[in-house]
Amino acid sequence: MSEIHVPDKHTATIEWQDQGPLFATQAEATGLSYLRGLISGEIVSPPVAQALDIRVVKADPGVVQFTMPVKTYFTNHLGFLAGGILSTIIDSALGCAVLALIPGDKDIVTLDLNVDFLRPIQEAPGLITVDAEVVHLGRNRGLATCRAIGPDGKLHAVGKSSCLIRDKAPVGQPNGPATGPEARR
Repeated sequence: MSEIHVPDKHTATIEWQDQGPLFATQAEATGLSYLRGLISGEIVSPPVAQALDIRVVKADPGVVQFTMPVKTYFTNHLGFLAGGILSTIIDSALGCAVLALIPGDKDIVTLDLNVDFLRPIQEAPGLITVDAEVVHLGRNRGLATCRAIGPDGKLHAVGKSSCLIRDKAPVGQPNGPATGPEARR
């Protein structure tokens, strides 16, 4: 008879706080003031950022820095940080770099995301730091690039994204104007 080893069971509890009015419905808020409010704690982060412990640590026009801890339950079957988790912080930082540069009557949605994974991030205590900056800003589209540095201080990924710059949603319509196939219906 063979013995089956059952690994120790762990539990992770996810708690989040309601973020209140969505940025896209706040006509007076600029992206930069929103991001700086997240840094100061005056504004509550979106639930996904709370769940992953993604934090904005720097926000200037067109430039942001985000951090996220590496947690055991973010790892894949190889013991590396899952690419989708790393892509989430990268997508957030890239979009917010554009958000930090556009006028207050606009918001953004991601059009595309490209991540080049250069080396895996192994489970280790410490933070992933993502520095993102806008490299082009047009009337309707912004392009940003970033670098993801692991807890070991090495470059682990680079990312690029373009964002659609659109009018903020009217009050009561959190998703804003339709921009995809639903706009043609």
